[in-house]
Amino acid sequence: MKNVLVVGGGGGGVILANSLDPDKYNITVIDRDMYHYYQPWFLYIAFNGSRRKIWRRIDDLLKSGIKFVNDTVNEIDLDNRTVKTGRGNYNYDYIAVATGTYPDPNGITGLKEINDEYGNYHSNLENARKLWNKISEFKGGNAVLLQASPTCKCPPSPSEGIFLLEEYLNKIGIKNKSKLIFATPYPRPYPAEPMNRIVEPMMRERGIEIITFFNLDSIDIKNKTLISLEGDSIKYDLPIIIPPCRGTDIKFNNEKVLDNDRFIKADKYTMRIEGYDDAFAIGDVSNLPTSKSGVTAHLEAKVVADIIDGKDSKFDGRINCPFDLGYGKGTFVIADYNHPVIPYPPTEFKHFMKLSMADIYWWTLKGYLDFVFDIYFEYTKPEKLLKTYRPVEA
Repeated sequence: MKNVLVVGGGGGGVILANSLDPDKYNITVIDRDMYHYYQPWFLYIAFNGSRRKIWRRIDDLLKSGIKFVNDTVNEIDLDNRTVKTGRGNYNYDYIAVATGTYPDPNGITGLKEINDEYGNYHSNLENARKLWNKISEFKGGNAVLLQASPTCKCPPSPSEGIFLLEEYLNKIGIKNKSKLIFATPYPRPYPAEPMNRIVEPMMRERGIEIITFFNLDSIDIKNKTLISLEGDSIKYDLPIIIPPCRGTDIKFNNEKVLDNDRFIKADKYTMRIEGYDDAFAIGDVSNLPTSKSGVTAHLEAKVVADIIDGKDSKFDGRINCPFDLGYGKGTFVIADYNHPVIPYPPTEFKHFMKLSMADIYWWTLKGYLDFVFDIYFEYTKPEKLLKTYRPVEA
């Protein structure tokens, strides 16, 4: 049997492993952590103080017959089909790298100190809880949510953060003592214009100040000031900074497969790593021109499983990001390579769907709900939705 090695026990890695037949392949998943976290729930830990258990052991999520190794991958030799870990070497016939991204605050002066003190909701459970502690202690002043880099996990999450913060401050009665500021390196609050036509009016209606084209250069800790590359500045009392994210910290024998931010260069239809037929990059770690989100990793994993199985399969760039707009309303960011983002109207049911995912997520990883998702993705194809929800003229 051929050896399939999956590096990373996140959503994409687990779904790929569980989508292959362990009677046909020797499947091994390697991850430095023992536990898999449902990362979208960091949002509710950071802004609502949720105490939900959002982790499971990776080996408990894998089907019988799939091997899990708790170890650190140090080097991937794509030419010799070898992976070096802290405790040994592994050979493979197929490899899929699904390690996600990692936050990198070190390139911006002052950002590491801010992250160490205030946390964030884009890295781990500890930092999400740290941010909630700061939010729950906040008594008023300038509350600034800033995306420090154009690339981040889950494009809706910056907007979700400021919406949930506004809702919380309003609920506890200190919004009138606060100034809410949303700063972004993009020319509009939401990067995709059709969705921005929903998001920006909501921000303005809720009294959120919007600052665009703000590329964070440094933070003056002493004077509590965020400074942009353009020379603009923002005073803060509560800084919520989404740090820049980078691809992989694993050494590759061929560094040419990595871009400047260490995202893996891969074919946007097959996820094959550039120059290799037997190696794939799934999910956030790749440089594909689509969202870094769990649904995207899910769909990519299914395509890679088909390709390994010898089937003719291609990823169409589909995104389907759930988007919490606050006050019990939600929507989805839906698009693919050939269709723009759909201006999907907010509803309470879409909000319910987003929250429900935390319950069904673990079944999804094991493939128990594949038939449900096949129906849903067919029903919500962008070309179908565009017939009903056409972008309005600016």
